[in-house]
Amino acid sequence: GNIAGGEGFDWYYASAADRLAQMRTPITDGAHDEPWVWRYKDIRGWWSHWHHNRPNGVRSVIPTAWVPGSKPIWLTELGCGAVDKGANQPNIFGDDKSSESGRPYFSRGLPDALIQRQFLRAHQAYWRVPANNPVGMLDTSRMYLWTWDARPYPAFPAQTEVWADGPNHPMGHWLTGRLGGAASDELLEAIARDHGVEIAAEAAAPFVAGYALGNATTAREALEPVLKITGLSVRNRRDGLAAGAARRSEVVTVLPDDLVVDEAAVLARRRGDSKEAPGRLALSYLERERDYLVATVTALARVEGPLAGEASSLVLDAASARLAAERLLDARGPGRETLDFALPPAGLALEPGDLVAIAGQAEGPFEIGEIRDGLTRRVTARSLPNPTATATPVDRAVTTVGGDFATVIPHVVVAHLPPPANDPMRTQLAVAGFAQPWPGNVRVTDATTGATIVDLDRRAALGETTARFGAGPAGVWDTGTVLDVSLLSGHPASVDPVAVLAGSNRIAVQTDAGAWEVIGFADAELVAVGRYRLRRLLRGLDGTGAAMGSVSAGQPVMLLDSRTQMLPIDAHLLGESRAMLAYAGSHDLTGTALAATTGTGPALPLAPVHLRARRNAGGAVQLSWVRRSRADGDGWGAGEAPLEHQPEAYAVTIMGGRTLSVGATGWVYGVAEQAADFGGLPTQFQFGVAQLSPVLGAGHIATGEFHG
Repeated sequence: GNIAGGEGFDWYYASAADRLAQMRTPITDGAHDEPWVWRYKDIRGWWSHWHHNRPNGVRSVIPTAWVPGSKPIWLTELGCGAVDKGANQPNIFGDDKSSESGRPYFSRGLPDALIQRQFLRAHQAYWRVPANNPVGMLDTSRMYLWTWDARPYPAFPAQTEVWADGPNHPMGHWLTGRLGGAASDELLEAIARDHGVEIAAEAAAPFVAGYALGNATTAREALEPVLKITGLSVRNRRDGLAAGAARRSEVVTVLPDDLVVDEAAVLARRRGDSKEAPGRLALSYLERERDYLVATVTALARVEGPLAGEASSLVLDAASARLAAERLLDARGPGRETLDFALPPAGLALEPGDLVAIAGQAEGPFEIGEIRDGLTRRVTARSLPNPTATATPVDRAVTTVGGDFATVIPHVVVAHLPPPANDPMRTQLAVAGFAQPWPGNVRVTDATTGATIVDLDRRAALGETTARFGAGPAGVWDTGTVLDVSLLSGHPASVDPVAVLAGSNRIAVQTDAGAWEVIGFADAELVAVGRYRLRRLLRGLDGTGAAMGSVSAGQPVMLLDSRTQMLPIDAHLLGESRAMLAYAGSHDLTGTALAATTGTGPALPLAPVHLRARRNAGGAVQLSWVRRSRADGDGWGAGEAPLEHQPEAYAVTIMGGRTLSVGATGWVYGVAEQAADFGGLPTQFQFGVAQLSPVLGAGHIATGEFHG
């Protein structure tokens, strides 16, 4: 309302004393009736009139060359400082090193990012209304906001050794570092819309730089943290929900005769025990200036009391956090009282959020928090907290941003593993990374498209083998083999063998052939710094038995736990080599190249087991086997493993003889076939069986031998 009104438009202060006394002198022009000449805020008047110079106070008859409305106005520096009452004097800038430093009228010199945003929102809204901005007057596409700094945030303002004006940023005109935040009304309305609710909200300090909603909640639960730190309350008005501050000037006085008797007392007034009221409150929040790390600010009361705690997922700066903590502490103050009273059903005008007082008994004001309707309207109201909370500046250096950033080259390992039991038709990539120091996030992207493949938010336990390691038995405990590894981080521990059978203690080891074997281990012994000796092993787990082979010292290893990301790979992507880039945090602009090859080996059908060969009375040899499956194939209650590759088919090879395909878990090697292959009935021969996949072909082969 004061963009084209108020001081500088309707009236002015003739002196500093008049300003303090709020004595306002109307702006007039006397004989010429051109008050717009003296109104420094009257843009429309200046644009729409002829201009007459007034040398020595005498108005020239001939106007200047200016033609009214001849060209549009550009706002080249629109903004105000992020300081308390900054809109009182938008052009005032605070700089302790300058003789021109100052504060806006009546400002306490405290940080206030909200007033800056409200100033800009008011101008953006005002000038876009046609009644305020006739066609051709002010070009809204040429409203340049003051000021956006080319220096990158948060390096500026943190690097004060490079830029001496960094300390001016908290209360200066900069938009850098603030445009991404939100006033409380913007944030509350956005949260409500996300939950399918409409709410009309007011703007109230503090300014919020971000809000992390970690899980699914109700609209009320999501709104509550913002309402608490801003002191706003929700009202259910006739035209919908509204969030606003209680105004002490809008108190409804209830006469004692209006109260009615119900099952409770006519009027109950309660005050909490002052000894139980907190004297300090510690607020945990996410601090914007310190890379969004968790920070804590403590507000102190003037009374002794216990320490209270409050945790918030709001992103604040230090001054806003101090204001929020003080407001939360005031809300728990010892002097707050609660009223309970009943009104007749005719008292429908009162709603939650209204302020009431009981004439002669409870002057208040008391804010209604709850109304329970029945035969009477049972009202619960609570006195307002003292409005003493303030956003005090915090004089401390920013330590986690600015300065030289360590160059971190992430070590990322990618292992192609067989499909899991719950997704038997898709193999998986196990991706894990390590960096020291950990940059907070390592993003792995496709080197060709730039698409994000995975985000690694924690360093994993990666390392390498330190001694040669060979194959071992499958399906039973391998107590004769030792796996020696060196890890960059992490600390594997021994567990009960039952826990290993249940899935604990898994490590993936790359063989000399490039395949990966998954091994379980029950015993882990620390033999040197970062070096471990793993014993009592379970070999070839998770369908990696075919990968078991020779492992030289220096081969990569990866502990498979929650720090390792598993990515499913569709069958049509098998056999490709994929180029990727790993970026160590937001400061890594080039990335580290790495590649992964998704061969078909981990996807092939598992080799059958329990191969048998017996000669019957007629001389034929009956071959039989049992198929294996990754689709929950370890269940002891099932009679046979599920069939994951359809139709069921097997490739049977008689070593030195024939190869054929059969559709069942057995085949009769007839006398005529034996004679054709061996010239008679052989006393021994070897044979192999592999399950067939209609997509991938023959799977891993199992071999057996006939004697008879």
